[in-house]
Amino acid sequence: MKNKFIRIISPMSFAMAVILDIAVVYYAIYACNKLGEKASALNILFAIIAFLSVALAVFYSREVIRHGIKFRNDEFEITFLDENNIIKYDDIESIESYIDTKASLKKNFVDRYSRLTIILKDGSALTLELGLTTKRKLKKIEEEIKKRKNAGN
Repeated sequence: MKNKFIRIISPMSFAMAVILDIAVVYYAIYACNKLGEKASALNILFAIIAFLSVALAVFYSREVIRHGIKFRNDEFEITFLDENNIIKYDDIESIESYIDTKASLKKNFVDRYSRLTIILKDGSALTLELGLTTKRKLKKIEEEIKKRKNAGN
């Protein structure tokens, strides 16, 4: 099977990253205009802070967009984990997914996170909190893991 990458980004996180990037670029342009009008120490400081903010926005957006799962022939890698992030399909006993779809005003964002539970053949379980993903994206990830696991058996 071909290598595949499924991006895990919540629509809300993507929208916030875009809005923050637009705001940072706007303030950088505003700082350049102010600096062109009058080169005072305060305007220079404002321009420096605005350009540093642009760099931070680029790094943040790049990191948000990089989160996902890389599927390979015999294993998959979870890019948002620092360690123990590579799991072989042969080690998987079963996989379960969960997403809360019940309406409630008392639940916070963490209660709405998508969860993927991977039960390994050695009896241990790995629970992945995927964040605020869509139900369709969660099913797509679960089906891809099951398909590749069954293809290897």
